[in-house]
Amino acid sequence: MANNYEGWILKINGNVIPGSYFTDYSSTPDQRQESDAQVDQSGVLHRATMPHTRSSIRFTTHILTLDEKIDLQNRMGYASSHQRNVYVEYWNDETNSYYSGTFYLPDVEFSVMDFNADTILYNPISFELIEY
Repeated sequence: MANNYEGWILKINGNVIPGSYFTDYSSTPDQRQESDAQVDQSGVLHRATMPHTRSSIRFTTHILTLDEKIDLQNRMGYASSHQRNVYVEYWNDETNSYYSGTFYLPDVEFSVMDFNADTILYNPISFELIEY
């Protein structure tokens, strides 16, 4: 059986994020959202789920130089958006196909490992993308 995989797992704003940046990548695709949930008198849970699902993606980089960090930020293109909204295309492991949606990027912590007159070295940076 053929699959639809095209050799990448994450695009942000149309830019492929190279796998060479990742030391860790995980996704939780198609998370169900409840509009209502109640437990009846017998203890049975009754859920009303909404048709729209949300996905989340997390990845951690290797140690980056300043130039690598800037390249990654440019590929992600989030710095110009006040709300950090990004258009994401990703490999959805629940459906085994590509999916796309609008995501936001929560605050990112940048931890400096070392610096000198030429560059800054950053400890691995963790990013999270959460679908609207």
